[in-house]
Amino acid sequence: MAKETQPTKGERTRRAILDAAKNLFLRQGYAATGMRQIARAVGITPAAIYNHFAGKDGIFAALLEEAAPFEEALELLEKTEADTAGDLLRKTVRAIVGLFANHEDYIRLALIDAQERNGTAVVTFPPQLFPHFMAFYQRLVALDAERGRLRDLSPFVFNRTLFSLIAGYIITEYVAKPARTLDLPDMDWVEGLVDIFLHGVLKPLQAKA
Repeated sequence: MAKETQPTKGERTRRAILDAAKNLFLRQGYAATGMRQIARAVGITPAAIYNHFAGKDGIFAALLEEAAPFEEALELLEKTEADTAGDLLRKTVRAIVGLFANHEDYIRLALIDAQERNGTAVVTFPPQLFPHFMAFYQRLVALDAERGRLRDLSPFVFNRTLFSLIAGYIITEYVAKPARTLDLPDMDWVEGLVDIFLHGVLKPLQAKA
């Protein structure tokens, strides 16, 4: 049995810096958190932080990347199975929403990034994710080959809309908490959103006799 390697002093210090910074960022935001505060929380000098990070921006970016469950999300895009394109879309969206619901720290950090840093860190993620969304779209097309129910849409439009649907739902669930703040019926909201994504809100026009 291989002996577990103990973290070095430098690794422990780096971890302590990230943990202290994360607590401060989540409690008081990015702008209100200074390097001196982080150093004081860790019990080191501000200068010692620069042995591990170039600055506060680097600390925040590292935290956001660490908190992002993108590997798990990509696995869901690639490995979720279904018999039809509609069922695959439903199962995948539901799984991704459930995944991010269990990663609240990422959502909170991403919102801080968007509000206080113009999305400096968050904007680096879509280019990494988009090729995987494109591959997912091709899976939908392949599943629908015999049925022919998918409209002839631009895959770019389809994926941007799908990405916006998922991100928007996750953010509104965290920020607005509609189930708790509004007198809404108890229903499957994810299913409702996916249904509108698949079918729209207008009834198809009836052919004239």
